[in-house]
Amino acid sequence: MGNLAMHVVFDLDGTLADCSHRLHHIKGDGPKDWDAFFRDCPKDQPLEKIIAIARAMFAAGHDVEIWSARCDSVREATKAWLALMDVPHKLLLLRKVGDHRNDDVLKREWLEEARQEGFPVDLVFEDRARMVAMYREAGVTCLQVADGSF
Repeated sequence: MGNLAMHVVFDLDGTLADCSHRLHHIKGDGPKDWDAFFRDCPKDQPLEKIIAIARAMFAAGHDVEIWSARCDSVREATKAWLALMDVPHKLLLLRKVGDHRNDDVLKREWLEEARQEGFPVDLVFEDRARMVAMYREAGVTCLQVADGSF
């Protein structure tokens, strides 16, 4: 048998981390406060079932990456949370400071870069329907773990 290791991507907010306590910053009729939304990320509770899948995939030898539209300004807080929650991964991709593109555009770019580098994504865990549709349209198997609509 050949190498069965897969390149597996997990989204973070709404997939590995319960961000529901901070959605008030970006929902509603008023202006969206993305800085506050990201600043409160250390208070997220873990979504244990999905984290358990990430641990199992990593332990089985799969290449686990986390791709998040979180701003890079919270990289250290994000890394600390992932370590505290024992979420194994080989790479953490975050949105560059000042990049305000939609997450589906951003992650589609990352997906294409991975393909060009000879490391195509085999499987994605994601909560947002728009993201799930993007991955599926790109030919990637995507498992929707929740009804993320933020």
